[in-house]
Amino acid sequence: AKALVERILAFSRSGLGERAPVHVQSVVEETLDMLAAALPAGVRLEKALDAGDAAVVGDATQLHQVVMNLCTNAAHAMEHGGVLTVAIHHVEIPERRLLSHGTLSPCLYIRLVVSDTGPGIPPTVLERMFDPFFTTKGAGEGTGLGLSLVHSIVADLGGAIDVATKVGEGTIFAIWLPVAGQAARPVAETVRDLPRGNGEAVMIVDDERSLVMFAEETLAELGYEPTGFDSSVDALQAFSADPRRFDLVLTDETMPDLSGTELAREIRRLRPDIPIVLMSGYSGAQLTERAHAVGVIDVLRKPLVSRNIAEPLARALTAGR
Repeated sequence: AKALVERILAFSRSGLGERAPVHVQSVVEETLDMLAAALPAGVRLEKALDAGDAAVVGDATQLHQVVMNLCTNAAHAMEHGGVLTVAIHHVEIPERRLLSHGTLSPCLYIRLVVSDTGPGIPPTVLERMFDPFFTTKGAGEGTGLGLSLVHSIVADLGGAIDVATKVGEGTIFAIWLPVAGQAARPVAETVRDLPRGNGEAVMIVDDERSLVMFAEETLAELGYEPTGFDSSVDALQAFSADPRRFDLVLTDETMPDLSGTELAREIRRLRPDIPIVLMSGYSGAQLTERAHAVGVIDVLRKPLVSRNIAEPLARALTAGR
């Protein structure tokens, strides 16, 4: 199991994308746009984004994962509502500084701060929260890899993490990433420029409810009719009840109960011609090989944005016809 965890975390660090200067502010803005529609009722998002054109060297998908995981965790912590605050700004560090999780060398950094007004983190959880598979969720509610991935990716980007929490008041995660000059802001694509659906029914499966809601929103904008499930077991039951209801299945891989590839195998037994697309925060030849072996057409890297999902879905539907 330990070896498996190490491989998963290595995949999350290396990814498929090339390491290049990443425009930090545009990635954070895009991720927050994704999250805004999926935040629980009663959670208010406040932003203070002042990174200009600062760049870090890495893969934009990795930075998406860091912001998405931290914000999702913060939102989940505020069951009864509260304020989720995200800020980014430059900080010059003149001398070596020790943080709660890492050390900063003297240089210019981008500081990404994600804070919540939730109940805070108890000391027993604080000690283990970056351990792979450690989770405070109940059985069957999640995989517990989110913060471990954050820690792994930040280390790979040459950064460090500082965590401050007070029980009853909330938690602040500060991600420090070394600045690597400036990058041009990416030219925004509009949904109109992308391949669109024609009302096809798409089943979406992910154990993170906020990500299901975001995927539903994204696919609806692209012209599909999405139906989301935050349980792979519930998704299989729904498919079993009416195998012709859906035109395509889009499923996460790492989920409790049934993984995405296990779900794909069961669904293809019920209906061999259904196109299935797998999404995962991790990537690698083993996952792709395992997915293709059970009939998955394509494997996509999370988090999904319109420009990265429009063409694969169109191709999958064409291949399934």
